[in-house]
Amino acid sequence: NNSHISQDSDLWTYIWGGGSPFSSSKAYKHLIGHMVTPPIFSWLWKSCCQNKHKVFFWLLLKDRLSTRGLFKRRNMILPSYDCVCCLSNVEEDLAHLFITCTFAKECWASIGLMVYHYNPWTVFNSLKGQLNVTFFMETIILMSWCIWMQRNDLIFRGLHNHPSNCKLHFKRAFALVVHRAKAHHKEAMSSWLEALL
Repeated sequence: NNSHISQDSDLWTYIWGGGSPFSSSKAYKHLIGHMVTPPIFSWLWKSCCQNKHKVFFWLLLKDRLSTRGLFKRRNMILPSYDCVCCLSNVEEDLAHLFITCTFAKECWASIGLMVYHYNPWTVFNSLKGQLNVTFFMETIILMSWCIWMQRNDLIFRGLHNHPSNCKLHFKRAFALVVHRAKAHHKEAMSSWLEALL
């Protein structure tokens, strides 16, 4: 008997109840559960840096950058696993390369920032507090990127690394980010950049 067939459109719903229509994003959230994401990740993706900088910093936060320490953990054979940016004979891991390395400390100091701690999350909060500006995330991402690029230039191109070169690279990269920033941030960012002379 076809008298009970409705003329209404079909409606997909969840098998676990609730009358709301089906959506893949709701199903995904239900399957993975609720996860608290540290605010640094949302600050990262909301920053006005280029995508290559964002992906780089995301890899840094996830400890997935191709440092010599990562190669050692993956049993890749290198002549040395030591940091090339300093002469301290210390393995090049993320904490050393961006925080405790004398070269990295001088690079951060070149833009008026000091790194005192060894824990990356503590260092991030310290840098955020020292900057005390709305564009703190762009500053931290770009200086980290510039330290990484100086390291790569030394390894792959044989170019001498120096904090003044890192600062110059940072200023160029930051000037490009100013153009990508929202209008109400541009003046403050430009003024801050000019003060770095």
